[in-house]
Amino acid sequence: MTRYNLISPRPRKDGKTHWHNIGSAFTRDKGGFSLVFDSLPLPDAEGRVTVLMTEPLPDDGQRQQREPQARQQRSDMDDEIPF
Repeated sequence: MTRYNLISPRPRKDGKTHWHNIGSAFTRDKGGFSLVFDSLPLPDAEGRVTVLMTEPLPDDGQRQQREPQARQQRSDMDDEIPF
């Protein structure tokens, strides 16, 4: 069974967005997902409710930073300078 986080946006005073963890989603054996809400998402100014399903954070609580493709390719190059 695979577990995902359910997060919902909340506006911050500085104008940025805070993503609040509101629950979990689990894959079902027969397909689809089971959703478990620890809190309910709040509607935005237009009355819409937004929920995003994401992979859980690693144990250290930090999302892994993904390097751009070009940077990954450079790390595979030979670091020796020929002169």
